[in-house]
Amino acid sequence: MERIAPKRFFLQFEKPFLTVLGIALTALFLFPLYWMIITAIQPPGSAFHEPVLFPRTLSVNAFIVENAHGISLATYFKNSVLISLGTTLLTIFLGIPASYSIARIKSKFTGTLLLVFLIAQMLPSSLILTPLFIIFNKLGLINSYFSAIIADTTTTIPFTVVVLRTFFKDVPESLEEAAIIDGCGTIGVFTKIMIPICYPGIIVASIMSLFMSWGDMVFSLTFINKEKMKPLALILYNAMGELGVRWEILMAYATIVVAPIVILFVFAQRYMVAGLTTGAVKG
Repeated sequence: MERIAPKRFFLQFEKPFLTVLGIALTALFLFPLYWMIITAIQPPGSAFHEPVLFPRTLSVNAFIVENAHGISLATYFKNSVLISLGTTLLTIFLGIPASYSIARIKSKFTGTLLLVFLIAQMLPSSLILTPLFIIFNKLGLINSYFSAIIADTTTTIPFTVVVLRTFFKDVPESLEEAAIIDGCGTIGVFTKIMIPICYPGIIVASIMSLFMSWGDMVFSLTFINKEKMKPLALILYNAMGELGVRWEILMAYATIVVAPIVILFVFAQRYMVAGLTTGAVKG
């Protein structure tokens, strides 16, 4: 019999093993999402009295959004769309030039500035709530969409700058010099050369900014007190009453909040993977 080398023997099982491992890890990370959905579609208390992976009795009563203020689900959804899109547009408008400047301007303060963005990204939101509230209160921005949008950009802009800086930095400066020689100005180089080349990173930054602002609860809860202006994420508090948390309703509302993001991710995952892969390959 032909003797198989140990290395060759293990290599033939490498692909199946990695496939099984990938499926197991994916199932592990998706299990909380699955448990959230099956808890929402079970009768009240069933998920905790008799927890099962495949419930026999299903109910959609928990998805009926009850609100004592008379605000419809469409109103909450509209508010979330306005805040998320506003945050994303402002982040891209400010983050792209900032990341390009940090990538191209050679200064001894560049490293310090980048460190500031990294620290700002890691700081918890609770640290800046009080200063922002005082500033917004003096400017008359409390109970406005602008307060939530500006507050959300304190986390999305640092992320955008850190991500896009790598893309801009790895574009050869010779391309810019050639464009300038051909008569293209600074703004033309930025809009016609740099942005089209770095569009995968811009797509990733835009989608992640939208995700982060859509799921925000801290800033919206702090700066928006009017019920008709609250975003979709804040309907989760409707499941918390004086007698405790109604878990099936809480999970149903959480499913409603998460569903648009999951759908968007399914359609945009190709662009996100391409952008993240390109950024990872760049030095």
